Amino acid sequence: MTCEPTRLEMLLTRIAFFLGGKSVYQDFSDRLPLQGAEKVLDFGCGMGTVAYYTAKRLPQGHLVCLDISQKWLSACRRILRGLNNVSFLCAEATELPQDSFDVIYCHFVLHDISPNDLAIVIPQLAKSLKPGGIFVIREPLNEAETLRGIKRLTEHSGLLLKTSRITHVPLMGNALESIYAKNTSREV
Repeated sequence: MTCEPTRLEMLLTRIAFFLGGKSVYQDFSDRLPLQGAEKVLDFGCGMGTVAYYTAKRLPQGHLVCLDISQKWLSACRRILRGLNNVSFLCAEATELPQDSFDVIYCHFVLHDISPNDLAIVIPQLAKSLKPGGIFVIREPLNEAETLRGIKRLTEHSGLLLKTSRITHVPLMGNALESIYAKNTSREV
């Protein structure tokens, strides 16, 4: 499955990044539970709007930017050029190795994935987390049915809800931010 963005979508994202980067993307990145040495996955990185801020918070860590779109990854590479703690992966979630990441985050991505694909993606993301790993999402609040499905799938995948809050995101509206933790045992 590939989903290439339109030129308009890329332009609007670029404008949002330059106009609202700090209040939208840095704000989310600053709340990620990072110490600076983690291996982190930006799932559905797009043009790297959150990754731009997150990579700078990982001086001894590593950020993997994953997207299914070559166009988005090319834009992401341009935004993150010069950072040596970032790698780029054009792949599906099913291609991720098990127990690989300390933190996985998704910023306004999961609501665009069909329910059938979410049933595959979320368990795979959970498997890709190390025991005790953290899964962080920010999704539009107006996608209530999708949010219920995401919550159900995360909990069925062995992820435990640690905290959740509703926040207003400039340019995007109200959103739900949730932090889940993977069981420390390897059993799910």
